[in-house]
Amino acid sequence: MSLAHPAAFHAFLDAPAQGATSDKHTPFCAGLALNADPAMQMAGDWRSPSGRLLELALRPTAPGAWLGLHLALDLPDLSGLRFLGLAARAVAPDEVLIRACLRSGKPDGGFRDHFLPRHWLAHDQAATHHDLIHLPSQNALPMQAPWRELVLFLPCRALDLHLHDLAILTA
Repeated sequence: MSLAHPAAFHAFLDAPAQGATSDKHTPFCAGLALNADPAMQMAGDWRSPSGRLLELALRPTAPGAWLGLHLALDLPDLSGLRFLGLAARAVAPDEVLIRACLRSGKPDGGFRDHFLPRHWLAHDQAATHHDLIHLPSQNALPMQAPWRELVLFLPCRALDLHLHDLAILTA
């Protein structure tokens, strides 16, 4: 099994950064961004302290339908793999339920989502989460796609989440 950080994470993990979130799209580094339903009128801030990936303090001012942390993946062809998944470590002062999804672009536009089987609950004690998809048994998941990303769907409410680390697993 190979474990990989996306290339942009290496510099991001070693160089502290911070900023404010925008109401629609907040890029953190190449290939990692927060996308929010514009109806939420997202407010908040983020920081990336040295040695940790991302700390979010999100304060939407209106209801919305979706909120996701998007990680671009360089995996257009899955046909040589048996497993794909993630390993992550996080903590949240108030519980945050996260759903991880492999999003595959369609050649004619649009995308198809394939959710990883386990829900992820970040809580007040730092904990490691892992989840895998057995690729040969997933008939609805395209083995070839023009682009892919991992989407961590977050609850559409005020939340604090400290994502200490995140890696993509393949075998």
